[in-house]
Amino acid sequence: MKKILIVILFVFVLTLPNLAQDQDVKSLSLDEVIEQALKNNLDLQIEMSNPEISQALLDKNAAIFIPTLTFDLGRGSTTTPSSSIFTGADVERADSGILSFTISQRLLLGGSLNIILDNSRNSTNSVYSNINPRYNSQLKFSLVQPLLKNFGLTATKRNIYVARNNKDKSLFALKQQVINLIYQAEEAYWNLVYSHQNLEVKQKSLQLAKDLLKQNEIQVKVGVSAPMDILTAQAEVASRESESLQARSQIQTYEENLRRILNISQMPEAIVPQDKPLFSPLQVDFNQFLLEALEKRPDIEQVRLDLKSKNIDVRYFRNQLLPNLQLSASYYAKGLSGTPQDVDFSLLPTDSVISDIGGNLNDSLRDVLKNLYGNYSFGLQLSVPLFNTSARADLVQARLNLEQSLLLLKKTESTIYSEVKQIIMDLETTAKIVEANRISRELAEQKLVAEQKKLAVGLSTNYLVLQYQRDFSNAQIAELKSLIDYNLALSRVNKVLGTTLEKHQIVFTEMLLKK
Repeated sequence: MKKILIVILFVFVLTLPNLAQDQDVKSLSLDEVIEQALKNNLDLQIEMSNPEISQALLDKNAAIFIPTLTFDLGRGSTTTPSSSIFTGADVERADSGILSFTISQRLLLGGSLNIILDNSRNSTNSVYSNINPRYNSQLKFSLVQPLLKNFGLTATKRNIYVARNNKDKSLFALKQQVINLIYQAEEAYWNLVYSHQNLEVKQKSLQLAKDLLKQNEIQVKVGVSAPMDILTAQAEVASRESESLQARSQIQTYEENLRRILNISQMPEAIVPQDKPLFSPLQVDFNQFLLEALEKRPDIEQVRLDLKSKNIDVRYFRNQLLPNLQLSASYYAKGLSGTPQDVDFSLLPTDSVISDIGGNLNDSLRDVLKNLYGNYSFGLQLSVPLFNTSARADLVQARLNLEQSLLLLKKTESTIYSEVKQIIMDLETTAKIVEANRISRELAEQKLVAEQKKLAVGLSTNYLVLQYQRDFSNAQIAELKSLIDYNLALSRVNKVLGTTLEKHQIVFTEMLLKK
């Protein structure tokens, strides 16, 4: 029964290469994998919309400094029964129309400026109306400026500053997402490389076992070896066939992981990596690495921007504790024109003086522009809250948030220090392991060759040769794994230092424009 299972397993393994050859193959380099990941990854596409959202919020907050133009047009009519001989009509009727323009502008220091141009036309059936119809014009400049509370750039532009910091934070968050995605792609790619090369080693080891099995079968037929040698070789072949099957399954697992990152799960082709792991020693300098990480890592930039926003909040809420002192000032010029009417002045006092004004709306506007009738006013208004509990609570909360941001900055700096130290240790350790495994693989190969020569002259056994074959296979896999680990350590160096984009010659701003 055991022999039948071995034969079935052997036949199944022989058919797998043919099945794999029937599937189309797509060969990808590491650079191509990174390019496709940046182009197709769904998580990154979701994150890339956040800077645009932040920009929209920034534009919304900055819109407070856009001037506002208000246009007012109206017409009305009133009819009033007479109650006095001075009404000038049994039933007085008055018609009015208004046309005005107002420009409102928010000022940088917190005030507001209004420029108002009013024009009106009034007509009546009263016989005592000296000017009928009458045109009135007025050009007014009005200023309201806080002098204590809500005074200054911080009070006025607080939301703009915070929105700008949030926008920059979203950009650094996106940059961090890109760095993480590139590392995920590199890790998935090198794992797939390892799985393919691991299968090659397993297949070579399987072939060595098969060759030895054939040699034993021949020797048993000629009576040189005992039948037990065939059973030993057959068992080893079956074991290595099982390892090859596991290696093939590992390829599928790592390939599917890479497909998920690249968002190409529906692609029918099998992915075959082009690049091979290389050993390129990197000179390390802890102080240089630490300074570079503190300068370039996106996560610490986000913390610093958050700290700036918390500082702005503290200054703003400290200002809100001040009394509300406002300066109000205005200057306006008036104009009057119209059509003179004949009026019976017999009922009026003899010392009454009525101006002789005539003309139309243009004449009224002319008087305004000439500033013939200037007027002004100014004043101060002081408002002091008896209990400023709400503003004090806001300031306390802002200060606590600032302290939290300072602690978070220290924590982030400490984390970076630890990660830089750890990655240097990992890099140095994996480099030594690569060298040790290289020597181990060379020695294992030499031992295998020597033992095969001894077996050929009858000075060794199948068991020792098979053991040396397995040792050589394990040494090859260990060297391969250490090379993969070293290349991943190099990728982690770039990730920890925040230099991943520079390493792969990716310009972040250009990547945003391609969106």
